[in-house]
Amino acid sequence: MPIPMNDESRLPTQGLTIYLVKEDFSDPESIIPARSGIDVHALESDRRHIGELYVQRRRPQPPRWAKFFRGYLDPAQLGQVTSAAAVLLMKARDRLFAITFGQGRHLLNPDIWEERFGLRVALNCIGESNVRSIDKRTFDSISRHSREQASREAAARDFQLDIEQDLLRAITGTPTNSDLGRRMSGMDALHAAIPTNVESLRELLSVYFDKYLDTSYRTTFPWVDHIAEVPNRALVDQLDEALIKRIASENLDGIWMAVPDVLDWERVDGFRWAGRQEPLHHDVNLQGFLRSSPNAQSLTAKSLKQRRVSCIDHDGIAFTSWPAYRCVHAQLDRGGDSYLLSDGKWYRLTRDFVGEVNEAYRRLPRYAHELPPFADHSETLYNKRVAETDPIRYALMDAKEVLYGGGYGRVEFCDLFIDRKDILHVKRYGASSVLSHLFSQGLVSGELFQTDAGFRQKVNALLPQRHRIRDIERRPNPNEYHVAFGIISDALGDLTLPFFSRLNLKHAASRLIGYGYRVSLAKIEVQDTYSKLKRYL
Repeated sequence: MPIPMNDESRLPTQGLTIYLVKEDFSDPESIIPARSGIDVHALESDRRHIGELYVQRRRPQPPRWAKFFRGYLDPAQLGQVTSAAAVLLMKARDRLFAITFGQGRHLLNPDIWEERFGLRVALNCIGESNVRSIDKRTFDSISRHSREQASREAAARDFQLDIEQDLLRAITGTPTNSDLGRRMSGMDALHAAIPTNVESLRELLSVYFDKYLDTSYRTTFPWVDHIAEVPNRALVDQLDEALIKRIASENLDGIWMAVPDVLDWERVDGFRWAGRQEPLHHDVNLQGFLRSSPNAQSLTAKSLKQRRVSCIDHDGIAFTSWPAYRCVHAQLDRGGDSYLLSDGKWYRLTRDFVGEVNEAYRRLPRYAHELPPFADHSETLYNKRVAETDPIRYALMDAKEVLYGGGYGRVEFCDLFIDRKDILHVKRYGASSVLSHLFSQGLVSGELFQTDAGFRQKVNALLPQRHRIRDIERRPNPNEYHVAFGIISDALGDLTLPFFSRLNLKHAASRLIGYGYRVSLAKIEVQDTYSKLKRYL
């Protein structure tokens, strides 16, 4: 066991950064590949082998900021700094651990450590109400990476962590057992501040390894394993290979392409994924991309990353482009998990979580009324044409923004307001970030419309006379208003949304239903002749 905190010896606190080495890597040369300039020291105690310390020799040099004063001072006058780097390799519980010091992490092969080792240990050690900070990625319209830090220790629920939309990447706090550290942080590596010495390290690592295997954290943090990014390059290569095999065999179920960013569709004339001799396509789709490939059978992950999908403006100029790989979405099943490719990154998701999200998507009602087909260059033109064609039924609200405080700024009530009190939000089909923007817009608008009479008053002022709300002070009754998300798509059958879009739709729909709205999803078909139109410049 670690040395107790009340031990009379009172060892000084040492900061440790600990990686658990994968079982596939037992050779030191595979763990620390760059051997030049590294000294190896065997650590022994009473004829007992402790481990090997790998130290990189580095010469002292002026600090990096010294060049700012070049011409005014001799760099030698600013002192010398040494960036030390060391790695201690030692075994515990028949597993190999790498403990890094200074810049030692950069000596390690980045494929050798177990992902989320530190996170699992920290979750099992830190008390439920002893959390100091969390790092998370939120799968919303802008896919935010953020760190939230509390002024004092708090419970995880106090950090506004959305258990469905947020991927917990790291956590920092105080262990309930002070023998395991005074402060602890965990992601892939475990960072612990603890009174210890070299001789007690093996016992400490054994305890941490047992905490890594322990699944009791799922009682307090049951949602942590729902989503995890796949950082391991070997696994990413395997998933890419499986993806390419599926495409080559023309088994495209669960694989498609979509625009990866939110676009100003007013500027968009079409898309190209080859030279100017290729036709201009009105949207990005996998089948069209594959037809333009010289040989789809020779497609590789590397070629997908090298080929570009270009967005062309009305002057025939590409104003933005992406690697084709970023446009590809896929879902593959391996073992008991599902793996998703989204925006150029692979994610592991538990099957139960995927099934729960998919079931919520399946249960969400589809819009019961037919909407006019899309035959326009942009959502803006579509909304305008629909409103002008039938002004008695439709009120155009697109681009009519309501100035509102409280951190919202400018809010669009909707794109089209329909006389039966349907609040319709319209967006062309795209990747998760594109559609998440649509669902976020509907959620913010719906919340404000339900809870704030001032917002309703400003919305009412923008509506045509025949569509205006009579009693603006009264909160809308449950089921009086219907929020519909209309997605323009030329895909056959029902809409196939990217997983993180389904996740965001589930989140938005549940919140809106909680406010008393009816919520549905509408597929806006693309006019057949327009969908098949190919233009050359």
